[in-house]
Amino acid sequence: MRKGIYKAAALILAGTMCAGLTACSGKTQETKVQETAVQDTKEAQTGETGKEQASEAGKESAAPKKKVSLVLATNWGEGDSKYNYFYPKFQEFQEANSDTMDITLETYSTEDYKTKIKTQTASGDLPDVFTYWGGAMMTDMVEAGLLLDVEEYFNASDQVKRDGFEPTSFGYYTASDGKTYGIPIESTRGIFLANKQLFEENGLEIPKTWEELLKTAKAFNEKGIIPIAIGSNGGTPSEFFFSELYGQYDGAAKELEELAATRTFNTENALKVANNIKDMIDQKMFPADTVANGGWAASLQLYTDRKAAMTYTYPWMFESIPEEIQEASEIVPLPMLPDADIDPAGIMTGFTVYGFEINKASFEDAAKHDAMVKLCDFLASDELSAELTKSGMIPAKNIEIDMDSQKLIFKKMMEYAQDKKLISVHYTTMPDQDAVNMMDSSLDEFFINALTPQELIDKVQAVLDKNNK
Repeated sequence: MRKGIYKAAALILAGTMCAGLTACSGKTQETKVQETAVQDTKEAQTGETGKEQASEAGKESAAPKKKVSLVLATNWGEGDSKYNYFYPKFQEFQEANSDTMDITLETYSTEDYKTKIKTQTASGDLPDVFTYWGGAMMTDMVEAGLLLDVEEYFNASDQVKRDGFEPTSFGYYTASDGKTYGIPIESTRGIFLANKQLFEENGLEIPKTWEELLKTAKAFNEKGIIPIAIGSNGGTPSEFFFSELYGQYDGAAKELEELAATRTFNTENALKVANNIKDMIDQKMFPADTVANGGWAASLQLYTDRKAAMTYTYPWMFESIPEEIQEASEIVPLPMLPDADIDPAGIMTGFTVYGFEINKASFEDAAKHDAMVKLCDFLASDELSAELTKSGMIPAKNIEIDMDSQKLIFKKMMEYAQDKKLISVHYTTMPDQDAVNMMDSSLDEFFINALTPQELIDKVQAVLDKNNK
């Protein structure tokens, strides 16, 4: 492997979880029959009559074909970190296939997109192909019989095969019936950032122990600097931070893996995490207004504006980190919690988080089938995955990443992740979307001290129990 190139699979294989544009298909059967008829006519007939028959056959063969109309939906619209890398590639694909395909690209903001797909699921009128989440997010679509078992796509494609992906990446899109209903595109990693310049300017060291973290938080608060920029608005980034801390306890990784089967959130480990976060809140480690400063963008903004010394984020936010902050940032483990069992220096959250799903009815429509395969080949292509890495995305495919073309923060993340054991998160393993929503809203309340640790845990468990009846 030459310098500057990393295999994406190397990172995924470190844990327990977690195709260029093609011109495929060629001529249709109908066109081939027409051409054969023309050739036979030319060879069998002579004189003007033969010439006229050949001419008419030739005209029929040259007649324009009816375009196949498809709808591709995504939240990779303007403002999303992937838009600037996805859209030019989509335009190339659209232009290359403009004679046979008429593709309508529908883009939405993330929350509007979730609402749109939920409405379309209820009406049974999903887009032909659409990027979307797996796990509990796709359960209603699977139960309604709206999604294609992706083995049918792999069997139909000459360009993309299942063995081109890291095997564990399909877990997020595998339903309780054992079938897989989505193609993974994006893997990701959670990272804890510290602005080493702010630490140096204030005569402080980046904390390595819990005791050091407590002293550091007090020192930064006295200087009017937020110790850790983490809020909770709609459960972000608090939900993922909760899962990151969860991995510090014995048995937690197994509890996450088995959550869909056990439907048990109310564990001793979960309560320990909640108690420790409550202590962090009491120690004023987070912004005073965790709702206003919650959400991925607002939490990160405090850090990039140098108003906070540390933060927790994911690669989909890398586009929002200025170069000077990337340079000043160091990726470090959050210090080990006082009652934890596992050193966080050896673990990090890592999992498949995004991909695309295929409308079963559209794929089985003979008039759309070939165009559907070609569009899916584009979305699952090595070329598109490689391009999207520039937004901070770690591909779920086993492709080489040209590190020389990546952002500095992406390089730091990939280097940091090399020797880490990856653990999943509640977002991808929770069996019920209602439970995910309850976890998110309850964390919002918890971060403003409106719920106790046990109340937080009980509210989520109550939804899991109710929906299991």
